[in-house]
Amino acid sequence: MPDDHVAAFAPYVPPPLRALSWRAHPLDGKLLLFERDSGLNMLLEGEETAQLQRVAPRTLLIAVTNACDLHCPFCYRDRRSRSLWRYDSLLQFCQDADHWGVLEVAFGGGEPMLFPRWETFIRELYSSTRLAINFTTNGTHLSEAFLHAIAGCYGQIRLSLYEDNAWEQTVALLVHVNARFGVNWLITPGELSRIETKFRRLLQLGVRDVLLLGYKGSDEPELHLNPVERQKLAAFVRDAYARLGQGVTLKLDVCWGDSLYGVPTLFGGGDCGGGDDFLSITSDRRVKPCSFHGGGIPFETFDELRAYWQQRRALREAARVGGCARLPGRGLAATEEGQVRLCV
Repeated sequence: MPDDHVAAFAPYVPPPLRALSWRAHPLDGKLLLFERDSGLNMLLEGEETAQLQRVAPRTLLIAVTNACDLHCPFCYRDRRSRSLWRYDSLLQFCQDADHWGVLEVAFGGGEPMLFPRWETFIRELYSSTRLAINFTTNGTHLSEAFLHAIAGCYGQIRLSLYEDNAWEQTVALLVHVNARFGVNWLITPGELSRIETKFRRLLQLGVRDVLLLGYKGSDEPELHLNPVERQKLAAFVRDAYARLGQGVTLKLDVCWGDSLYGVPTLFGGGDCGGGDDFLSITSDRRVKPCSFHGGGIPFETFDELRAYWQQRRALREAARVGGCARLPGRGLAATEEGQVRLCV
């Protein structure tokens, strides 16, 4: 399940044999089959699919609110932007996305747990659409009662790991209720120095899905990894992959691009898919290729959103911030002292 844009790699583990409800999603020259309850994907390619064309993005990344109870200095959201979504308008928007052919919605913010009637919204969206429902949270508002109430109605919960959000207790809660979840881990130079110890701790706590994120931004270049540090991260990934047990998944944010040499990937190289495979929708109803693009284009109707995608999906627009895989060298260069210099 996607949390923004993710390239995953892990040994394939066949699911138990049971009836699966596959949904077909045409791509350019291929056909993707998706099953929302299991998260399984099957990609078909051959003479029979050669004439197919994509008719909708696979995923919409939706910021449902701009409100958050944390104040992380590296947060990329525009704290000045308004939150225009309401229960009914967001529900109708997602139902329209389902009719368009979108497979998944991934909610973020801000903190989606602060969206009014969030539990009821998830349950109603699941029952009224074919969408897989995912959301990213800092975990501070999760409760056992909430998790039981939405059981079976979502694809995955993504828990962000911060120094001040008591993530170990939240992981324990998620494991206790057998929730479907993974963790989002921002790998900065400081985190890289303790990556092995923290990774072991995550596995000990019961985490079985880990997504490694790179910093995207121009305000704090010290949070970017320099080339030597990226080599160390790649070495860790290769080693961890070789030691992964059955059922453990390690994922890489596609914004790493080809900067991590020698790591196994699910789809190989290629474009990240921003603006084509997925779109980012802001809390004040603007659309942009991904969450890290500035600005965005306001839209009122769903027809306007479709027109934006159809007209701009082939442009492969880069986010003008350090860390974007579409920029040469990800918009980063190392100084003689080994620090990172932004080139955007």
